Amino acid sequence: MIPDALSGLMAAVPQDRLMALALVYARIQACLLTLPGFGERILTARVKVAVAMALTPLFAQSAPMPGGLPAIALGAELATGALLGLFVRLLAFALDIAATTLAQSASLSQIMGISEDMPPHPIGNLLHLAGLATLFALGLPVVVCRLLADSFRLRPPGAWPQADEVMRMIVPLLADSFALAMVLASPFILGGLLFQVLSGIVARVMPALPIVFVVAPAAILVALAALAIMTPAVLGLWADHVLGFTLGDGG
Repeated sequence: MIPDALSGLMAAVPQDRLMALALVYARIQACLLTLPGFGERILTARVKVAVAMALTPLFAQSAPMPGGLPAIALGAELATGALLGLFVRLLAFALDIAATTLAQSASLSQIMGISEDMPPHPIGNLLHLAGLATLFALGLPVVVCRLLADSFRLRPPGAWPQADEVMRMIVPLLADSFALAMVLASPFILGGLLFQVLSGIVARVMPALPIVFVVAPAAILVALAALAIMTPAVLGLWADHVLGFTLGDGG
């Protein structure tokens, strides 16, 4: 019954509108696959397809039908959507970079086992999941809809991304991502440096004292306490940068 009803519905829709729906769906699906949150491997393919299909009618009304071969237009939409999600993910990478940096600086990188699905240490896993929850709580779906609306307004279906425009977007985003990561991890970097300096001074004053066995547990405890206190501020600053991204940020 369902396949027959679907076939009848598709037969009643003009072919040009079906092609427009397919192109809009291709851009949205490619964007979701590369976005932070929606593109994670913990989400099943059914969820990603369902979200893309739900968003397609919202943008299909204003999408003009492109000319030329449908396969070329479909490839252009996949490339445009993938780049749109990649721009946001480049900013989101700042949290993973900061988590790796602070974990290494504070000797927290090997407390527990290593996960292969997320950042390569438990501190990164915790911050990664907390960051995704923060993005969704602060309105990531609304931001995605806004970005998609801007992308269809600036680049109609069937138009290929220009290499010079892409480079003008990616280079500043990479610089902003690394700068944001260093800002987020800077308290732990300074704390780790201070710990190393103090350990060296104590070791020179009292050479017989096993400084590593005495100070290292206390340093890890202080780092965990600082992480618990500063995590809300770190996630808030990171989420503001990610959710504040617009297509005009790259110039």
